[in-house]
Amino acid sequence: MRPTWAGRASRGAGAEDDGGGTGLGWSVLVAGFTLGVLAPTLHNATLTRAAADVGMDSRGQDLAQVLVVCASLAGLFRAGRAVDVHGARRVVLWSLLGTCAGGLLLVSAVGPVAYGAGLVVESASIMGVVAGYVASVPVLHLTGRLGRVVGVSFAAMAVALTSGVALVLAANEAGGWRAAEAVPPLLAAVLFVPAFRTLAVERRSTAPPAVSTAYKVGCPVLVLSGGVLQAAPLRSWVDAGVVTLLAVTLTVLAVCCTQGRSLFPVRPRQRRREAREPADEDSPVGAAVLAGGAWGFGQSALATVLLVLLTDRGGSQGESLMAWAGFGVGFAVAGLYAARSGIAARPAAALGLTLAAVGVAVLPVLPHGRSTVATAIAALLSVLVGFGIVLPQVPVVTRYLVSLPASGRGVTATAYPAAVVLGGAAVTGIPYEAVISPSTRGDIQELLWITVTVLALSAVVLGRSAVAIAVAGGAAAQYLLVTVVSEDRYAQRPLSLAAFAVTGVIVGLAVWARGRQGERLARALAAATALQQAVLRPLPARAGELEMADLYRPATADTGIGGDFYDVVRTPFGTRILIGDVRGKGLQAVQTVADVLGCFRSQAHETSGLAELAARLDRHLARSALSRQDGELFATALLLEHREGSDHLDALNCGHLPPLAVGPGHEVHEVQLPALLPLGFGGLDPDTVPSPVRLSLSDDTVLLLHTDGLSEARNAAGVFYPVAPRLRTAPTSRPRDLITHLMTGLAHWTHDSGDDIALIALTRSPEPPDAGALPRH
Repeated sequence: MRPTWAGRASRGAGAEDDGGGTGLGWSVLVAGFTLGVLAPTLHNATLTRAAADVGMDSRGQDLAQVLVVCASLAGLFRAGRAVDVHGARRVVLWSLLGTCAGGLLLVSAVGPVAYGAGLVVESASIMGVVAGYVASVPVLHLTGRLGRVVGVSFAAMAVALTSGVALVLAANEAGGWRAAEAVPPLLAAVLFVPAFRTLAVERRSTAPPAVSTAYKVGCPVLVLSGGVLQAAPLRSWVDAGVVTLLAVTLTVLAVCCTQGRSLFPVRPRQRRREAREPADEDSPVGAAVLAGGAWGFGQSALATVLLVLLTDRGGSQGESLMAWAGFGVGFAVAGLYAARSGIAARPAAALGLTLAAVGVAVLPVLPHGRSTVATAIAALLSVLVGFGIVLPQVPVVTRYLVSLPASGRGVTATAYPAAVVLGGAAVTGIPYEAVISPSTRGDIQELLWITVTVLALSAVVLGRSAVAIAVAGGAAAQYLLVTVVSEDRYAQRPLSLAAFAVTGVIVGLAVWARGRQGERLARALAAATALQQAVLRPLPARAGELEMADLYRPATADTGIGGDFYDVVRTPFGTRILIGDVRGKGLQAVQTVADVLGCFRSQAHETSGLAELAARLDRHLARSALSRQDGELFATALLLEHREGSDHLDALNCGHLPPLAVGPGHEVHEVQLPALLPLGFGGLDPDTVPSPVRLSLSDDTVLLLHTDGLSEARNAAGVFYPVAPRLRTAPTSRPRDLITHLMTGLAHWTHDSGDDIALIALTRSPEPPDAGALPRH
């Protein structure tokens, strides 16, 4: 389905070339996402008071929560499919009407049945709004702006979360829950007209995209799993089955919403071998599901843990909600920072989720007997946790939205919000006020450490393991110092808590900064490798009747290319080989190497004789020296030519080292060639240059071409590397074995040759060329 813009819809949302939507369109999107955050917060916070008012017992409250999760997931999956069939605009509008209807039923309920029905209808409808808006984001905003849109949207949702806490406090003070629950339907009513104006009118598809069997089967399973997760904490928070069920459910969700695409497209061994950025290869859907599950689990667990711990320290529910508001502050800061900085998913997850785990781990040592101090410290830690959990959400969700397919966009769009719902369902099986009962306080420590484990594992999977392990190690060491080695009276001091948290933060920032440097180095190495492959093409194993092997090692290992060069081309005049060395080394010689090789690759096909080819290379390099105003620019070179069917080579030496011939029985001798002037002096005239020297090349002889980086490598005593004696001890005379043997000996001879090294070993092997042979041009 392709969106068409007409009439008032186009004026409201803006054209696609204006940078990605107007302020009204963006505001409507944010308000829709806010609705999905605000409503669950209000439902859970007002459930106990509402249940007492409508006559619902504890079993009914538990059932209502299970039904809300199941209805939310069912509404989400149904809306996702409806988006692909009817378009996001229609789904959002109908879902807003359903939110209004369910909210009115909820607010006016006088009995448990009406109250539960209102919760179910409103929850399902709100998830329909969320599904429609998530699917609309790539349509309403250009891809390049999605990072900023997502970051600011998360900041706005944080404001909604904090506002929900304020509404709960106000409702508790006023003694009424209906006013707080009236906010979602009122917001839905306000959104209806702006949504009608801003969402694109999509053509209805005559043949809706088919959904995978996994999605058809998996959706009912996920709805049931969500209900089981919601009910599981009623039995025990520490049951390992709860976290296991959450992990399995998130995996099923990721598989269902990938629409037939591979969840792990690159094998780990291949990924390590290619040394690419992992975040660019992982499935965006799988990463979004894991990040969303960590968000839902961590947010719900923090709210529960804060309520229990602060109540145990003498605080009230109001104080725990005030401390919980710190999560919203960190939430907002993370969204704005990520939108401004454009941080990548891997470093954001490694640093953010690990710092969130550190913040949660500090909570058990809140001071006793001083509820105000404990609340202030808990609020600061909540800021850290909120910042850490939300920081990776922005880049992960941005990649996820960018990857939404044109066909089946609605189905894929359900993955992330469903993961958030499932993550929260694994914790919120008990209403807030029921958590503080003596029967549940004993399990809160286990819930806290399970939360730390979930966040830490998510950091390792989504981020860089080195950062996560370093932060966890620093935090664990500090925790042992504060709580085990030190006395209890020190462990309860706020400064000790601050030292614990700051240690983890400092370690995390240090390792993160080191990781960023490593990323920049990796990008530089990748650029150097690309440069080397563009300038120095890999030589084939065979070229015509020649079997060959090569090696290139620049003096500066990080550059990937230096001042030595070589190349082999097949031309109408035979196979031509060039090896040489320009003045200088490292990056300063790269431009000269590119000039020489570029000229050789073009002129080798146009010039019949080696003398004329050498003259053209000489004139080209002389012109380059003149344009750069470098009177000392030159390059030594050795040119060879082999015609198929012949048992000899033609050679022309322009100031380069003569080749070495390795004959039967490992006899090694230097091939004597007259040396001409190097390239670049303008002294090579094709009329005066002597004819190339003809060299015999039998099938049992290997010719080694090399640069002075090999022969002039010195050991600690200043002695040059004995190339010829080393060749005599080679186990075989095959070209690849000779080069390997030479480089092994060089590694023992000197730790740093200090110069570029280029080697070509070749022999005549008149067998039919294989598929790896260099093609004719």
